[in-house]
Amino acid sequence: NGRWTLARRLLAGLCFALFATLGTIIVLLFGMTLWTIFVVTVLLACPIAIARAFIAGAQPLPLPLGLIPATRGITLNWMAPFYDGMCRMMGFGREFRHRTMDVAALKPGDQVLDVGCGTGVLTILAAQRVGAAGRAVGIDPAAAMIWAALENEARVRSGAEFQPGAIEALAFDDASFDVAIASVVLHHLPPDLKPQGLREVLRVLKPGGRFVIVDIDRPRSPLWWLVAWPLLILPHTRLHLRGRVADYLRDAGFDPIEVSASWAGVLTFWTAHKPNSVQ
Repeated sequence: NGRWTLARRLLAGLCFALFATLGTIIVLLFGMTLWTIFVVTVLLACPIAIARAFIAGAQPLPLPLGLIPATRGITLNWMAPFYDGMCRMMGFGREFRHRTMDVAALKPGDQVLDVGCGTGVLTILAAQRVGAAGRAVGIDPAAAMIWAALENEARVRSGAEFQPGAIEALAFDDASFDVAIASVVLHHLPPDLKPQGLREVLRVLKPGGRFVIVDIDRPRSPLWWLVAWPLLILPHTRLHLRGRVADYLRDAGFDPIEVSASWAGVLTFWTAHKPNSVQ
């Protein structure tokens, strides 16, 4: 609404003013050197990127996308303009996405659901692997992410489909998909919403179908504990760091559950199977 848009713009302006002031203080204290120029450039680039994302996230989308779902999970509308670049900087770029595809082991003709698809990069890769005989659908509760995904798809024409949607209320019939994927999504849900979302994924999978989850897990080294320990404070991620993701999957009805791979010492790939007969 108008007040929220104004609040975004004010926050972006205050952010830029703060970093500009810090940059000026650095130049006054240390003079104009290559080092200070570099530091000031970084200080100004960060708030500019943040401001652009906040303002872009408040703009109306060019085309209607249908009903945008309400969710209590964390959405990343404001991050859509620079999400792909941020993923590459954090080590979750092309190699990470292809590793996810390898774990998913998609075959031509598979029906695939990408839950929390973001800008659609993974969904597009899935569409390319399943071919014209298959189907790859990406959903995300953030409208700006879906619009970015549609723009990406328009460039490559893989056949991937995108629509707004939330994991806890999937708009698909029972037993619609062979494979579901949730890449770095589950930790965006509050603890009480995770079971509901996982049960929904179980519902839309065909008997014997696979659910590939990539998410935060218990760190494998003391160094990662030094970095990740604040996540123990947050309710969304606390049980992830305690190694409880497999318990969530098991309680939702998946069996068996396998650890398929790991990434960077802090993310784990699980492959959870829907039993051939569900009680």
